[in-house]
Amino acid sequence: MSAKLPFWLRTVLLLGVVILAAGASLFAYRYFTRPATLTIAVGSIDGEAAKAMSEMAGEFVSTNAPVRLKVIDSGTTLEAANAFSSGKVDLAVVRGDVGDLSQAQAVVVVSHMVVLIIAPPGSSLDSMDNLKGRTVGVVGGAANKKIVDVDQGI
Repeated sequence: MSAKLPFWLRTVLLLGVVILAAGASLFAYRYFTRPATLTIAVGSIDGEAAKAMSEMAGEFVSTNAPVRLKVIDSGTTLEAANAFSSGKVDLAVVRGDVGDLSQAQAVVVVSHMVVLIIAPPGSSLDSMDNLKGRTVGVVGGAANKKIVDVDQGI
């Protein structure tokens, strides 16, 4: 003969199993649908890159996007590139010629920059060929090292 449990005990056990299954399902749903958080290093002298990325991160939160951004202001583009190359951050807002970005891939090209060369009024410099043998000043020497290296070949 099998022992039969009282009706109230069977009801409590069934209710407990249903509550446990519902709780586990809710936990699994919340775990698998939570947004992914990416850390992004930005650096600019004027702080505009950090402001732009913070606005973008806020927009992601307000639209309930599946991605969140954690913005880290590195101060300069060179420090942001170093943070990215050392693996401290997932993304970086930097120029393509700054730092060791051998493992990097462009996600978004924000802008294209050009080199501006200014000569004083009355100067005899009217073409790039006239720069040969001249001294050229470079603003932001560490960040513009590759431009200076190219200039050495002129």
